[in-house]
Amino acid sequence: MKRTGEIVLSMIGAVSSLVMIVVGIVFLYRKDDANYLNDLHANWSDSQAAAALDQMNQAGTLWVLPGMIGVVLGVMAMILLKGKGSQKIAGWLLIIVSVAACMISVFGFIPAMFFVIAGIMALVRKPNVRNRQGMR
Repeated sequence: MKRTGEIVLSMIGAVSSLVMIVVGIVFLYRKDDANYLNDLHANWSDSQAAAALDQMNQAGTLWVLPGMIGVVLGVMAMILLKGKGSQKIAGWLLIIVSVAACMISVFGFIPAMFFVIAGIMALVRKPNVRNRQGMR
């Protein structure tokens, strides 16, 4: 049975998780960039600069971690959906990845929307009975 809808939604979720990883890495990179630090200390007080750098460190981590989980488990679910694996396991895996991404970071809801929809579709779609019984 073709699972094009579930695979496309899982792919969109995995790509949005990949975008989250890139954004988080940019945050983590910028907090150590000398030009950015010079601009930050020139325009803000030391306490404001320290608070901004702390927030960038936390934001980077809270974007990278759910993104990594989303990419890895999303690709695993796509492989299960594409191959002869169990669609029920793939559906539950997609729902678990969406819950895990949302629990780690509030920003994880972006790919989680796609993962939960694909997971529900994988769980509720019935197999084609006519093809299994050999009917025409």
